[in-house]
Amino acid sequence: MTVDPKKAQYCADIVATTVVSRYAIERNLSTTDALRTIMKTKTYSLLQDPMSRLCFESAESILDSIGAEERGDWEYWLKT
Repeated sequence: MTVDPKKAQYCADIVATTVVSRYAIERNLSTTDALRTIMKTKTYSLLQDPMSRLCFESAESILDSIGAEERGDWEYWLKT
């Protein structure tokens, strides 16, 4: 199945907004600081790539991936 890049980007933007908001709340950060932190992750890079299809995952799953990446748990990160 092919992915329409525009639709995938729209989906990624919506999911990223939710992820940033939840990350900020969970870590008691401002939205700006949460976004700055998340944008440095490999998970965020994949979220912005429509071919990865990560944008179709839940915010919880993406937050789990970011957490695994922050912990350096690459084995878990690769599975998610």
